[in-house]
Amino acid sequence: MTTLYHEIVVQAEPDRIWSLLTTRTGLEQWWPGSISTHGADSWQFQAQQQEVSMVFRVVEEETESVLEWLCTQGEDYWHNTLVHWRIEKAEGENRLILEHRDLRETPSELASLNTRWGVLMNRIALQLQEERRKG
Repeated sequence: MTTLYHEIVVQAEPDRIWSLLTTRTGLEQWWPGSISTHGADSWQFQAQQQEVSMVFRVVEEETESVLEWLCTQGEDYWHNTLVHWRIEKAEGENRLILEHRDLRETPSELASLNTRWGVLMNRIALQLQEERRKG
């Protein structure tokens, strides 16, 4: 099994980064599709131009620090994978780290997924940058 890793440095407070990962309004700022709740502890993500939605259940949460989602429904290659988010605090800037764990894909599929996560991480960074610019 494979883990994909992405990291961005942002000049945003941990609470603002956290809200982009844990609220519907925040998720809608960077996810290119629709978001809805699915039960008490899960999010349903519907990507643009994809027929299958994905459901992620929150399995670990340490406020403003660690968040982990387990994919409980979706494409076969996402099912039972973990999306692990971590915020590392530093003076003046913070790191948002993403690990997508337990992937069972071909090298070509992994490359495509890695690119998609890179685009999504960039969308998060741009959202935080725009908020900072607006003050």
